[in-house]
Amino acid sequence: MTAFLLNPEQTARCAELRTLAAERLRPLAEKGEPGHVNRPLVTALGEFGLLDGLFEGGGAGAGPPGGASSGALDLCLTRESLAYACTEAETAFALQGLGAHPVHAHGTPEQRERWLP
Repeated sequence: MTAFLLNPEQTARCAELRTLAAERLRPLAEKGEPGHVNRPLVTALGEFGLLDGLFEGGGAGAGPPGGASSGALDLCLTRESLAYACTEAETAFALQGLGAHPVHAHGTPEQRERWLP
């Protein structure tokens, strides 16, 4: 089995996301209603820049704040860090990527401008 270590930036980003999820996102999740989209939670994910990095060339969502995503590992670390403190935030984050991917991959420029972060 191959072992690897996270670089200092990845370790710091994981800690930052765990704190964000525990202190800011979990309270929003606790106010949500079962069976309904928790719009304040999804809005917060966007406001904190987490949705920007869902796709290649994105921003802060999967990589360091303000930087480009470095790929699948950072996306997985983002999801794991959110889930550590708030599974609803991680689920909402994952579903945004799932729902937005067809628009990103096949949408018109106008659709991308309207629907993507």
